[in-house]
Amino acid sequence: MKRTIEYSISCIVGIIVYLFWAIPFRGMLNFHEEFQLFQTDSDYFFSHFLHKGGISIYISEFLVQFYNNYWIGALIIAFEFVLIQRLTLGILRRIRQSWGSKHEYLVYCASFIPMTLLWIVLGDVNVMHSLIVAVIIALLLIFILIRIFNNKIYKYVGLVVAVCFFIWTSGTNHYRIPSMILDMPNVYNAKTIELLDYDLLVRSNRWDDVIHKAEKQQPDLPLSVCATNLALGMTNQLGSRAYQFYQNGPEGLFPSFNKDPFSTLTTAEVYFHLGLINTAQRYYFEAMEAAPNYKKSCRCIRRLAETNLINGQYDVARKYLHILEKTLFYKKWAHRTLAMIDSGDKSVSAHPLYGRLRSMILKEDFLYSDREVDKICGRLVLQNHENILAMQYFLLYPVLENNYQKFVQYMNLIREEVPNSHGLASFQGYLRK
Repeated sequence: MKRTIEYSISCIVGIIVYLFWAIPFRGMLNFHEEFQLFQTDSDYFFSHFLHKGGISIYISEFLVQFYNNYWIGALIIAFEFVLIQRLTLGILRRIRQSWGSKHEYLVYCASFIPMTLLWIVLGDVNVMHSLIVAVIIALLLIFILIRIFNNKIYKYVGLVVAVCFFIWTSGTNHYRIPSMILDMPNVYNAKTIELLDYDLLVRSNRWDDVIHKAEKQQPDLPLSVCATNLALGMTNQLGSRAYQFYQNGPEGLFPSFNKDPFSTLTTAEVYFHLGLINTAQRYYFEAMEAAPNYKKSCRCIRRLAETNLINGQYDVARKYLHILEKTLFYKKWAHRTLAMIDSGDKSVSAHPLYGRLRSMILKEDFLYSDREVDKICGRLVLQNHENILAMQYFLLYPVLENNYQKFVQYMNLIREEVPNSHGLASFQGYLRK
């Protein structure tokens, strides 16, 4: 009966861990998955195996790729946490036997301490999943040792062997930014979690969910405002609803370029959906190169394949697609995309997304300037009247600058060139301001 209660409590804790990571902190799982590129070939395995700590990192990256579906990712973490608790309990019970302790309930409560400490530490988004794997390896070794070695001499010899094996397999590089590991911990920072959740929703093109999130809590950071405005634009609501949410000027449409993964990826998505494919491509590449632990990004690799595909750079697109062929979750998509390329240029142009974005690309070369991005949006609209997102960004930009004279000029231009535009009516109210 006592063991049944113990198992039940462990299972309940596992369910709590599962719901914790699957719902409020799903964005953290997505962030870990999108900034690694686990490959299933032997070269990738041996490149990890031959380095200290490579085994735990390899196992970790294998598991993190399942975070592609955050429900599965949360299930993995829940299982690992329960495993850590059960291993700790087994170790403590062996130690208790040698001490002769009678307080069994204290031993059971103490078994949750390592799991709880790990739970707290994982609140820092830069703590990598390999730390969980390293802890499990350590506990497994200790658990095996205390069960096998009864003689003290053998026990000490085994302990030395276990420590050496643990150092080799687990290593110490479990923090994404090693130079900052001694800084003050930044666990479960509300703003960071908010940005990661927006990042997940934008990546998934869940525009209605982005707007619903902004309705529940006003976005007040450049990236959350940017994600909200993009969602409003993609649902053709930017003109009518922009000022229902906090606006921080033109930065809310196009955040300043910073070489960090958080800001660069969100901004890249804006340029991608506008049809500024070359600029988006540069941002995706910069986002991947800005990763502090020098890992490649599955999300960026996929987008780089798509941007080159849209631009007709098929040989470069193939290079990225062949990399994704060696992954578990992107392999089928890579096969389908390679087959589309092999079918010819018409197949790409007929694709509902790639064909539409290809038609939006500016035909004339121009020098990109982030100070004239509104004018670039105007060129996109004049070339392709169906580019409703560009039209919304073009008209809202001067409003966010508080330059209503420029806004009137832009409105008159759109009335002349695109008189029947679906999104024009929603901006009429700004003329009365």
